[in-house]
Formats: sequence, C-alpha cells, structure tokens
Amino acid sequence: MRKKITVGLVMMALATSVFAAANEDAEFVTPEELGWEAGVVAPSPLDPDYVDPEFKTLEEAEKAKAIGEAELKRIQRLREGHTYLCQKKVFVNDCIERAESVLYKRTRIANQLIRNADHQIRIFKSKERRSQAAQEPSMPAQRGSVKSNDEKIAKQSARQQQEQANVAAYEAKLKAQDERIAQLQKEAAERKAKREARKAAYEAERQKREQAQKLQKENSQKEGLF
Repeated sequence: MRKKITVGLVMMALATSVFAAANEDAEFVTPEELGWEAGVVAPSPLDPDYVDPEFKTLEEAEKAKAIGEAELKRIQRLREGHTYLCQKKVFVNDCIERAESVLYKRTRIANQLIRNADHQIRIFKSKERRSQAAQEPSMPAQRGSVKSNDEKIAKQSARQQQEQANVAAYEAKLKAQDERIAQLQKEAAERKAKREARKAAYEAERQKREQAQKLQKENSQKEGLF
C-alpha cells in the first residue's frame, strides 16, 4: 500500500507540473482549441487510490495535500471552461448540470484528500514534537520545578485541545460545504425535472395542435369536393 501511494504521489506530481506548464503556454487558448466537449468531464483522477489513503511519512501527507489543492484548481478551470462552452448550446442548463454532476464528485474527493492529509500531517508533527521533547536532557530538580512542569503540561494539554477543536471546526466547515453543494445539486435536479415536464407538456400540446390542424385541413378538403 505504501509503495502504491508513493508511486501515485510521484505520478500525480508529474502530471500536475506538466498540466501547469501546458496551461501557461496555452493562456489564450480556447476550450474548443483544446478539444473540450461541452458538458463532458472525466472522473476524478484521485479515485480510488486517494479516496481514503494512509500515509507513512510526513512528506507523503504533504505531497498528497498539494495534489488535492492542485486538483481543486483544475476543477475551477474545468468549471470555467465548460460554462463557456455550454453557453453556446441550446440547452445551456442541462449542459452545465451534466458537467457539475462530475465536478461535484471531484471536488468532494479532493476536499476529502486535503482533510485526510491535514489530519495526518498534524499527527506526524505532534509525534515529532513529543519525540524531540523525550530526547531533551532532564534538568536537575530545583525549587519550583514541580510547578513549572505542571504549567508546561497544562499548556501542552491546552494546545492539544485547541488543535482538536481546530480540526473539528475545519471538518464541520467542510461538511457544511458538502451539504450545501448536495443541496444545490438537488435543487438543480428539481429544476431540470420541471423543465423536462414543461418541455414534454409543450411538445404534447404542439402535437395536439398539429393534429387538430391536420384534421381541419382534411375536413376542408372533403367539403370542397362536394
């Protein structure tokens, strides 16, 4: 698993650097020239290897976080590009919603990777601090040393509690964002269903009118024969 994650991190880092270089050279290139098809977005390149990874080192976790952040930037460029392309289509909203359905999943996976990496980065750094503290030479006992140690332990405990509170607040914020995106997706699906229903009703009414006009024309022609 560790080898797989490490190789994956290297490949994603190379892909990110290549994409960035290509993007700089193609600063004024339109999505059409890049060969993009309106509303068609590829699935997340992070799935499944980075959905719920466990990192063995701090460097792996930091690289994974950078990959997740780079993916969010790619998603933003994709969103802008497909919005531009979909504006040229007849059914603009349908086109945009088709792209957003994939971009939403990619955003969720990228945010989950960043959240997971952040959490493990804090764990690695906390372990490093404890290891460094354990290696420090102990000082001779002096007056007030017990009180000083108690204060140090209290500060460490307060810092750990603050870190846990920060993690909980950050995770709650991401959860709220995911819920908001899910709600927007639901509302978009409802609007699409209403549009489809109106479209179907309009089509049925149009066919009904055409049939009535056809019958009227046929009746007029028959009456003209007599």
